Amino acid sequence: MSASGTTDHRDVIEQWTKSFNAHDAVGVAALYAEDARVAHPSYREPLQGRKPVQDDTRAYMIAMPDASSELIRVVADGDCAAAEVAIAGVHAGPLVLATRTFPPTGRRLRFPMVLFCRFGPGGQVVEEHRYFDTAGILRQLGHTEH
Repeated sequence: MSASGTTDHRDVIEQWTKSFNAHDAVGVAALYAEDARVAHPSYREPLQGRKPVQDDTRAYMIAMPDASSELIRVVADGDCAAAEVAIAGVHAGPLVLATRTFPPTGRRLRFPMVLFCRFGPGGQVVEEHRYFDTAGILRQLGHTEH
């Protein structure tokens, strides 16, 4: 591990992917501090706290029961890390995007997502910004309007 702790940050991102792929919402949420703040394109206000992160992760497992994530790359520097992840799965349950929930379509989705994380002294995520192409997801769902 480097003096800045970046190796640990990579490990946390890798564990995020493993927990997501195991459909372990509690395991994903455990990587976040109790008071973590997560800015997310699907919500008007940031998620605040570990439980909302767990609930959001579980919502993806309901929307795509076969959901999987592929870690493309991680860049870590100091107390921050950015990860590019590909999310894939069949849309078989309600999917929350921005201000609307989409009923199941049975369509296969695959989209890139970027997690930009800041870590606290204990190695847990204290702040995260998530980015993904909502318009691209809508196109895959067969929706042309936003």
